[in-house]
Amino acid sequence: MQQKTRYLRLFLPVMLLCILSFRLLTVPPSAEQQLASCFGRQLVVQGAVEPLSVRRLDGFSSAVLRCEKVYSDTELAYSGRLRVSVKGELPQAGCVVLKGTLERLDSLRNPGSFDAASYNRVQELGGRLRKAQLLKTEPQVLWWQRFALWNKKLSERIEATAGAEYGALLSGMVLGGSSRLDEETRELFTDNGLAHLLSVSGTHIVLLTGLLLALLQWVPLPWRKVIVIILLAAYALLCGLRPPVLRALAMSSVLLLGGSGAERGRLLCLVASLLLCLQPLWLADIGFQLSFGAAAGLLWLLPACQRLLPQALPAPIGEAAAVSLAAQLAVLPLEVYYFHQISLIALVSNIVLVPVLEIAAQMALVGALLPACGDYLLQLAAWLAAQVLMQARFFAELPYSTVVIGKLPAYCFVIYYAALFVWADFHWLQFWSNRERRCILLLHALLLAGTLAYQQYCTLPLACYFLDVGQGDCAVIVTPSQRVAIIDTGGLKNLSTATRVITPFLRYLGKREADILLLSHYDFDHVGAAADLLRQLRVKKLLLPNEALTEESTRVRQEILAQAGRTQVHVVQSGERYALDAAAELVLVDVPQQAVPGNEASTLAALQSAQGSVLFTGDMGEERERGLQLQQYNVLKAGHHGSHYSSSMEFLEQVRPRLTVISCGRGNRYGHPHQETLERLQAIGSNVIRTDELGCIKVVFDAEGIKCYGYADLQ
Repeated sequence: MQQKTRYLRLFLPVMLLCILSFRLLTVPPSAEQQLASCFGRQLVVQGAVEPLSVRRLDGFSSAVLRCEKVYSDTELAYSGRLRVSVKGELPQAGCVVLKGTLERLDSLRNPGSFDAASYNRVQELGGRLRKAQLLKTEPQVLWWQRFALWNKKLSERIEATAGAEYGALLSGMVLGGSSRLDEETRELFTDNGLAHLLSVSGTHIVLLTGLLLALLQWVPLPWRKVIVIILLAAYALLCGLRPPVLRALAMSSVLLLGGSGAERGRLLCLVASLLLCLQPLWLADIGFQLSFGAAAGLLWLLPACQRLLPQALPAPIGEAAAVSLAAQLAVLPLEVYYFHQISLIALVSNIVLVPVLEIAAQMALVGALLPACGDYLLQLAAWLAAQVLMQARFFAELPYSTVVIGKLPAYCFVIYYAALFVWADFHWLQFWSNRERRCILLLHALLLAGTLAYQQYCTLPLACYFLDVGQGDCAVIVTPSQRVAIIDTGGLKNLSTATRVITPFLRYLGKREADILLLSHYDFDHVGAAADLLRQLRVKKLLLPNEALTEESTRVRQEILAQAGRTQVHVVQSGERYALDAAAELVLVDVPQQAVPGNEASTLAALQSAQGSVLFTGDMGEERERGLQLQQYNVLKAGHHGSHYSSSMEFLEQVRPRLTVISCGRGNRYGHPHQETLERLQAIGSNVIRTDELGCIKVVFDAEGIKCYGYADLQ
């Protein structure tokens, strides 16, 4: 019997591994690839509305549609999702038939930033029907839509009672979805190493499991476990069966059903393999990796962490510290790989803040379900959330609370995990003596320290990055001595380019501060993220334009100055020079002597070095260009995103750039860059590269000349 059991334990994993390998090798084309031939064409789409995705703004409704039938000239074999935008109102649930033009999904392609393309692939999002026409509505509500509507109703009650800020946090934790969270709260949780709590987390599910087990003590234990799993499955349906919810449910099931540590480890691998057989693309999802990585740390590293911590600690504190340390050690390389920083206060934050926050989350869930006294619980939960956020701000503002690492080579992660296995003293590595283990650990530590030191102090060629910020401008200059200058910040209405693009990009480079921030003029697409950037990043010198202020630009300027803090602020003048290092300087070529409003107030700046030069023009138009006397520059950042009102032939004849960079958004409503501009640039022999086509563009100046790379080359 024991031999049969042993064979069964061996056969099942091998069979599952074969199935998983087959699924990974036969991943179908992405939803976008399936619709590749239909972009720009009229489609008729029938599908079910996802209730949690419905948004209404300025007379338009947007949502995500689960497609059932898609017609072009003929019916297409497509069952993925589409984002849709309709003038008027979309139903909260049910099925609809829409007609509209299919467009590609917008995504900002920058190193270190959120990978929208991978996210869209995992979510099976193939494109967008913008300003579609609603042809038919079928009001019948599907079973999964009923759960989503209950979720929405509970979320609205939590936010109405707890307030928008704290309600969005609590509803995201207990019901899933954090799209309504403000950027500052996201940053606080990331800096404190608590980002995993912003959706339904494994910690929350485990605590909910414990609460249910306590309430069902009168039920025999085997049946109690079955009932709890059924209730958790119903809760997962209420949260929308999102991947994070399924992972959290799987983790709780492992802890609930598993026996010894070895059995739980096998069960964890079994659950991970089953989920990947269901959706192989989850393997590339950061949430999947962090969830199972943390769970693996709890199963296999917890004993070593318990031995490491002083025995004099009180039992609850020691256990909490060991659990947090085990999870953090297991996922540390993943955090460095994705976020390019380490939170040194994560251990303290997890011990101090997580228990209070989880109590608030449990109160919010119970309060949302209780009709009578639920409001009191929700108000108490909001008060606890406010205290957590206040303490999180205090922790995040401590010196060296986070350390920026930058991008590391792949071998560093291999070295780290090899050292972790040796340190944890797994039984299959116990043939080494303690002295040999110490020598191996010391060698690994020296290799990692040497790599970090090299990356911090090595000399790289002068580089200028033109970030993809949509329909806007943002350039980052990095000198050989690691000095950083930023020119404009871009600005989008629906997200902060500082939080989503510039700060992650600088972390990718290993930078936590900038020497200069130059704002060309006060148009939102150039300075819309400046206030957020000053709040997130230490900037030594802020250079403001000499612009005649309107009511709107006065408001923008006040917001920027309110976040400047100790930053040195200066209004620019023509001819000023700012040394970046011994071989490069930022020169203010031309600034209007009399303050004027709008695009013509743009500061004309240039990066000059022995290796090459770049001219930054902001949104300067032909009127300013006529009176200029300029030298030639190797690289030109085209004015006003390639508009035909800029980059006149007279101006281009003076500058004669070998390379012209145009910063504009893909499919923008202005039609930038205009054909007239492209023809003028072609006439002078300038090569044109565009952020809407290549994403982030890197221009490098070295002894071999000027080289340029697109986003795909930087990955």
